[in-house]
Amino acid sequence: MPMPILPLLAHGLRAGDPLVPLPAAWECDLATNALRWSAGVYELFGFPPGSLVTRDEAVTMYTPESAALLEQVRSRAVAEGSSFTIDVTIRRRDGALRKMRLTADVECVDGKPVRLYGTKQDVTDE
Repeated sequence: MPMPILPLLAHGLRAGDPLVPLPAAWECDLATNALRWSAGVYELFGFPPGSLVTRDEAVTMYTPESAALLEQVRSRAVAEGSSFTIDVTIRRRDGALRKMRLTADVECVDGKPVRLYGTKQDVTDE
């Protein structure tokens, strides 16, 4: 039985916080689409840790069906200031297909969404 993904404590990751405590944490600045990934996310996608990866580049690694689902639930979450959990499929840089559980929450400032953050978990073997 898969373990449930627990929500991040307090307000979640803050800009500038180290991502070390969560092995596969991520965030996206909604104004710039700039990404921050912890080491586990780089590993999941097959990038060397610390590589510069754009959101567009990361999204091209999702299968077409998964990319469409991601954009649909992401847009709704940003519009509503809500969260989501989805299972998607990505193709790593080495060509391997991996199933990934993606969780996301929206941070709002003065009622406006400014950041998405969450976790990415490899669930290929589930």
